[in-house]
Amino acid sequence: MQSKKGYDRNYWAMALEGACFIGAIPYLATSGVVALFINAMTGSKTLIGLAVTISALFGFVGQIVSAPYVHSIRKLPEYLFKVMLTQRVIPLLMALPLFLGFANSWAVGIFLALFGLFWFIDGLMVIPWTELCARALNPELRGHMMGMQITIGGTSSLLTGLLLTWLLATPVFSDHHRFGTVFVLASVLLLMSLFFIRLVRDPKPSVNPERLPIRQYYARIPYVLRNSKPLRNALLPRIPSFIGFSPIAFVTVFGISTLNLSEAQISWLVYANVVGGLVGGILLGEASRRYGSKTTILLCNTAVLITLSMALTLAFFPVLGYIWLFITCALAGVSAHSWLGYLNYFIDIAPGEERPVYQVIGTFVGIPFSVVGFVMGSIVDHFGYITTFVIGLIFSSAAFLLSLRLLSRRAIQAGNIL
Repeated sequence: MQSKKGYDRNYWAMALEGACFIGAIPYLATSGVVALFINAMTGSKTLIGLAVTISALFGFVGQIVSAPYVHSIRKLPEYLFKVMLTQRVIPLLMALPLFLGFANSWAVGIFLALFGLFWFIDGLMVIPWTELCARALNPELRGHMMGMQITIGGTSSLLTGLLLTWLLATPVFSDHHRFGTVFVLASVLLLMSLFFIRLVRDPKPSVNPERLPIRQYYARIPYVLRNSKPLRNALLPRIPSFIGFSPIAFVTVFGISTLNLSEAQISWLVYANVVGGLVGGILLGEASRRYGSKTTILLCNTAVLITLSMALTLAFFPVLGYIWLFITCALAGVSAHSWLGYLNYFIDIAPGEERPVYQVIGTFVGIPFSVVGFVMGSIVDHFGYITTFVIGLIFSSAAFLLSLRLLSRRAIQAGNIL
């Protein structure tokens, strides 16, 4: 039974399911724990960039594999439950080599392989989850629900983040045991989401599911692109954002090398990411509810511009110190939620039967840019952080300017999407 405002069982079940996922992601964030883990084990910024590339590329591939079959899934909540169960035990496998005392290079290599598998399976869920979200929720509350996911998940992360901060700073554990414990905690939090996805009900399940041949499915893409100007306009700012947002992953390790921080100070930078994520959830969710997806996208672009500008300023004036760096890392946490705006915008402008196609077009566009993280890591190793931040500023500025051309909520609701 749906309440007057739409805050029904599906709203809260999906909000809490996503909150468990988002609450655990700081334990696997490329801009936080993963960057610190690889840096502690190898010192290689190129490998940090490789982790960014792996998370993007394998996630894209998972979406491409699953997209043609979305309309053939009879029971979306049950499908998502099974795939989530498979994915969310993977951090336990990441921890195993660390507890067994594998050499640093082996531990990182196994981690990166499992990291790719984790995000590939996540990609298998993205488009089915989006389809369920579009069918199960009041359209005006989709963005708000996603903001609620981030808010609840961020609040829980504030509590678990204290434990994370202690784990990263305490001299009681070796690096192997410290990061192994972090990955175990990530899996525990992720597995909690399984309870809530079981509570979601699909109000419009596929009665006669159809499965299009893959070739026929993807043959529709040129037609959709030719006939949807709003989609083409949405892709224009999305393309430079892949490059402009990528230096965010290096802000934490940049601060460590610039200010020569202690282990305790390093651990609190991860907490800054958590705080930023919480603030971003509240801000972006409310902005989506009140003003629509375009405003959310502009806010995320603005957060990236400010973050990279502050990082670049710190590079020239290290005297600004730790508080400046902490605020920079918190802003990086806000920008991590840029997916919220683009995901909702694609749903808003897509005809119901074309939602998966719109999503997969956005995925195809991102594939060539999935290597950007690796390239940026190599640039850091060879030319330093300043070059990377300048490149990020140029492309994030372009993304911001192109985002100004997106349709407002009022225009979309009025049907002005041709």
